[in-house]
Amino acid sequence: MSQPDLLRAAFEAADDALLLLKENGRVIDANPSAIRLLAGSAENLIGRELMDLAPLLQPDGQASAEGLAPRLDAASRGEPQRFRWLYRRPGGGFIQADTQIARLPLPDGAGPILRAVVREEDKEQRRLYALAVDMLGVATLDGRFKELSPSWERTLGFSRQELLARPYVEFIHPEDKARTLSETDTFSTGAQTITYENRFLCKDGSYRWLEWNAMLALDEGLVYFVARDVTRRKTAEISLRESEEKLRALYEGIPHYLVVVDKDARIASINRPYPGVREESVLGRSLYDFTAPEYHTTVREALQTVLEEGGRASYEVVGLGANGGRAWYANHISAIRGIDAVTNALIVGENITERRRAEEQRRESEARFHAAVEASMDAFLTLASRRDDNEEIADFVITGLNARAAAMLSMPREQLLGQRLSELVHSVEAGVLLERCLRGLRDGAPIEEEILLPAPPARASRPRVWVHHQIVPIQGGVAVTMRDTTDRKRLEDQLRQSIERLEVYAEELEGKNRMLAAENAERERTASVLRQQQEAIRALSTPIIQAWEGVLVLPIIGALDSARATDIMEKLLGEIVRTQAHFAVLDLTGVEDVDTPTVDHLFQVTRAASLLGSRCLVSGISPGVAQAIVALGSDARALETFGELEDALRHALLVSGARLPNARGKAR
Repeated sequence: MSQPDLLRAAFEAADDALLLLKENGRVIDANPSAIRLLAGSAENLIGRELMDLAPLLQPDGQASAEGLAPRLDAASRGEPQRFRWLYRRPGGGFIQADTQIARLPLPDGAGPILRAVVREEDKEQRRLYALAVDMLGVATLDGRFKELSPSWERTLGFSRQELLARPYVEFIHPEDKARTLSETDTFSTGAQTITYENRFLCKDGSYRWLEWNAMLALDEGLVYFVARDVTRRKTAEISLRESEEKLRALYEGIPHYLVVVDKDARIASINRPYPGVREESVLGRSLYDFTAPEYHTTVREALQTVLEEGGRASYEVVGLGANGGRAWYANHISAIRGIDAVTNALIVGENITERRRAEEQRRESEARFHAAVEASMDAFLTLASRRDDNEEIADFVITGLNARAAAMLSMPREQLLGQRLSELVHSVEAGVLLERCLRGLRDGAPIEEEILLPAPPARASRPRVWVHHQIVPIQGGVAVTMRDTTDRKRLEDQLRQSIERLEVYAEELEGKNRMLAAENAERERTASVLRQQQEAIRALSTPIIQAWEGVLVLPIIGALDSARATDIMEKLLGEIVRTQAHFAVLDLTGVEDVDTPTVDHLFQVTRAASLLGSRCLVSGISPGVAQAIVALGSDARALETFGELEDALRHALLVSGARLPNARGKAR
């Protein structure tokens, strides 16, 4: 047998899998052990590349193609290679094998031929495969698992058969399905490997976070993957993110200013900008830019205490306020430590402008109150209660009083402060006040009363004094207001006596008023009778007589004044209208004297009668009446005058053409 035959027989009889490769890793020959181990038939092995016999990813996560190429190059250059490699079994599953690749010593001119020796390490491979913490597996393109390492059962609790029986998408958390399918769809765009995360169902109903590294073997219609349980990391990340969100919300939502400064007092972070200032214009600027110059030393000392000594500091300063104004801030500084030393300082600033303003207003109010108390005409005291051995309130100590109170208690203010009321034996006011204060605290209600103080035993002749007390319980004691009301009480007594005298006078006046009322009533009755008589006399003094049809006679008797002349005019004119008289005779025979206004009224009567179509005749004019008419300066011819009433009547009769009636009422 020739040597080549011997070599061929040894090649085919070897227990190890022997492969002859081109320098690019393509199989050009293989012994039966290699065919049985790696392909099952020569047709499935000869002509294929060595990297096609391995899964896409090796256990360490490296792509098989990337790991095998440099080893083939090195072996082609004459550098033997030995390494562990993961191969696929012909019927499914994987083989961990010790692989040696070396260049065959062929004559010059022949292309480089590589000899590969693959020695299966089945037990080691299975042990390593079983002990792998990461979950290895193969899936088909239709979404079902084909091969899974034992770590899947340890991690998820499902058996291998349960996982293989269902599409793997059914195990994915509902919220992650769309994102997972979107990631795996990238294989359709030509991607060979993908990395993504999702939540995977466990048998107990919980979910675990898995990080996937997957590689597509399109020619095999398979996807090779390694899944790593990252639940702890994701939980930590979620917790950290939630914690950061809470801290951020707290940082941004806290009503105070949180400012982080470095050792140079430059602002590194702030939770909210100062009023009217943009945040970006604050970062990087010095803290002193926002502090009033007179407080720079205070800020510098506080920062030194915190940054150099690692302590804490608090201070109040005036800084930038709203709309560029000034505001008060209460700042509290604490250290922010790095690994070895303090690196920054945190300043918590509270705007206390309103509080400071309120404090100033309170101080001003207290000053005004104290000024008002000192200037008051009332006595003010504050008393603290003191207890005896039985814990009963038995006395009071003066803790505050005004000048008026010191005067009422007859001692200087400096001596009264801190004194017990029971020790002021010289003062009647103190003894009375002690009793009232004890009663007020015992009853738990304010007391307001006015009492007459007894005279001091040593000065019994001194006038007794009235005092108005108002006692109000306060925390730990009472507040007392006292007022000397002696003068007011004296005035009240005088007023009461005056009122009593006035009441007597009022009764007397009431009696006199009743008498006067009776007299007035009697006078009123007399006046009424008199008025009635005057009315009757006036009616009798101006009678209007119709002598015959169309002729009226008005005899006037007595004095004739303006009021009576006016009355005559009214009655006469009314009667003329009523009787349609053509003549009205005014007989003045009974009139002795008249004044000028009265004569003027007679002229007015004459003119008024003429306006009504009646002629007014005047008879019986006396010398006095004639003189008054001439004195008036009027034209006497305006009056038709006659010496006797009979002449006037005859004239009226002749003018009217009527006949004078006889005694029987017939004309003649």
